[in-house]
Amino acid sequence: MKRLFFISCIICLFVKSEAQNLVPNGSFEDTIANPNWASYLPQVCTNWLSPLPGSSDCFSDINPFCLGCASLLRTPRTGIAYGGLYTWQIDDTVSNFHEAMEVQLTDSLIAGKKYCVSFYVCRLYVSNYSCASIGTYFSDTAITNSSQTLTNYTPQVSNNAATGNLLIDTANWTLVSGSFIASGGEKFMTLTNFATNQLSDTIHVGHEYYNFQKYAYYFVDDVSVILCDDTIIPPPSEIENYLYVPTAFSPNGDGNNDLLFVRGKNIDQLNFSVYDRWGQRVFETNDINVGWDGRYNGEAMENAVFVYYLTLTYADGKTEIKKGNVSLIK
Repeated sequence: MKRLFFISCIICLFVKSEAQNLVPNGSFEDTIANPNWASYLPQVCTNWLSPLPGSSDCFSDINPFCLGCASLLRTPRTGIAYGGLYTWQIDDTVSNFHEAMEVQLTDSLIAGKKYCVSFYVCRLYVSNYSCASIGTYFSDTAITNSSQTLTNYTPQVSNNAATGNLLIDTANWTLVSGSFIASGGEKFMTLTNFATNQLSDTIHVGHEYYNFQKYAYYFVDDVSVILCDDTIIPPPSEIENYLYVPTAFSPNGDGNNDLLFVRGKNIDQLNFSVYDRWGQRVFETNDINVGWDGRYNGEAMENAVFVYYLTLTYADGKTEIKKGNVSLIK
């Protein structure tokens, strides 16, 4: 009987160890000191590094020295602390300015095993762009880079904006997750935007007071890497119907927001029409993958405010009609 109990305990410990999160301080709770506003991540949050010159940050919802900045912070998804970083920014002095955060895992990954990766993000509400291009790269050695980009690395797990995970929300935490098969020996995880500015999936969302700025900043919380080969992975949650039409776009050929797209989740059919102020239809499409380039009859249109009408049907049969304004800004 004692032997059976002992074997049962060993089995329980073994199963628990396989499902253990390999990211130490994944919720950023273990801090050397109480983070002040935009405290430098490696100096405050234990185990975390910044592999790029840009300083990723550590925050807390109890910032006694952060007078006036409470409105900029988010409530942590769990605990009292979380990280933050720029994933995209237009800077005349630095090409592809990104920030990154890096952590050494508690154990090396096993070759041929499947690992489930997840983390939560929330966009800083004063950043007037969203950038859905974010992911994680696993390596056997730590990454150090003297430039402001890691575009020469290919992440094993990336957010997929095509499924509607646009990372626009500034009030709630959005899950980014995926899985991959380990090559073996990976010991470090780096989290950032690995795409160039031109290839980054960005949307101009605008802001009442900060519309002149061009960057996307995200808070990060609850980072997790677990061995999921022998664990039961819950089925994906039901996809909710979602629709988003940008309020502005800039077809100036710089590779950023040159096309006006309808964005959404679970959309089956649509008709999207754009009209000028005289009621002339300047664009129409029934394909969600086709965007307007700001031209009419082959001629580029001037800066102006246009009206759009949108009717769509979701995959579950529900329909929606929407109209609004969109600004063409070069």
